[in-house]
Amino acid sequence: MYKYFQNCSSLDEAKSLYKKLARQYHPDLGGDTRIMQDINAEYAYFQAHEAYRSERTRQQAAHAEGKKTAADYHDLDQVIEALRIKIEAVLNMGLEVELCGLWVWVSGDTRPHKEELKAAGFKWSPNKTAWYFPGVPSFNRTPRSMDDIRSMYGSQVFARASQPEEDNSRQPLPAIS
Repeated sequence: MYKYFQNCSSLDEAKSLYKKLARQYHPDLGGDTRIMQDINAEYAYFQAHEAYRSERTRQQAAHAEGKKTAADYHDLDQVIEALRIKIEAVLNMGLEVELCGLWVWVSGDTRPHKEELKAAGFKWSPNKTAWYFPGVPSFNRTPRSMDDIRSMYGSQVFARASQPEEDNSRQPLPAIS
């Protein structure tokens, strides 16, 4: 499987070996182009394989503790559908809904809807004075303001058009993209 990196057991070892091989085989230093291409391809494969193993190990450790990792949410179609359902439910309450990345933020006059929001899986953020639903949980605990979050992940505000009381027809939500 590996020709050059067969004895490497970590990314640090592979990186050190790669530098040594590059000094030996790089065409600019008198080496062979074809050999250097093989080394580059094998090094890239080794890195990808190590990243995959590392993520799976982290995921298994998290599962053993009853936690989830971002790898558990690899099916974005399911995440998007969950977000769509949450946005639809909150819009029916007449609240302000904002999508930042894969998180739904709810603000406005939420006090009368507190129990409904809790039942729908939303959590209260006292620092931001808004409710949120994480489509994909974040394990980053760095405090950020809403403006910081908006600038990092973008923001899309949803609003249901006002409907007369007698009109019970449903309007489709805008596409989430």
